[in-house]
Amino acid sequence: MAESADFQDKFFSFYEDIIKHELPEDIAFDEKRDPRTERPLAPPSPDATSEEIEVFLHRFEEEVKYCGELMQRHFHRKVCFKYGHTSCRFNFPHEYVPRSYYDKETQSVITLCRDVLVNYFNDYVMVYCRHNHDMKCILSGKSCKAAMYYITDYITKMNLKMYEILSLM
Repeated sequence: MAESADFQDKFFSFYEDIIKHELPEDIAFDEKRDPRTERPLAPPSPDATSEEIEVFLHRFEEEVKYCGELMQRHFHRKVCFKYGHTSCRFNFPHEYVPRSYYDKETQSVITLCRDVLVNYFNDYVMVYCRHNHDMKCILSGKSCKAAMYYITDYITKMNLKMYEILSLM
């Protein structure tokens, strides 16, 4: 990563195609609807015309905006400041990063973040599964360990039976 600008460009292009951090602009959405109670948009058939595909892509962008605003956008609530936190315990707002880059000094991948109140997401997972999520790219053992602890803490705080917990692993 540190030695090849071409590799960096390819990596960030690939990464940003999978994990997003901003919603489409200038698309209206109805705040009163609930995407979790609606069936997702049907994909075009394999023999769809280019016009049908274009219509699908436009509707898909509308769905990304709709689902993203209602499921991925963070709004501060009492739970953000639970346990005496003076700032949001979910780390919102995120730091604004206008473009992804590799920091040679810290050997870190810094990913773009143009909307500081939106969780990292995958547009297809969001539109077709219709749930909030926080998509991460785990690039080191340290990040993997942090993710493992987060997931363990998250699933053990619930009142789940052991067989339910084990089925998640």
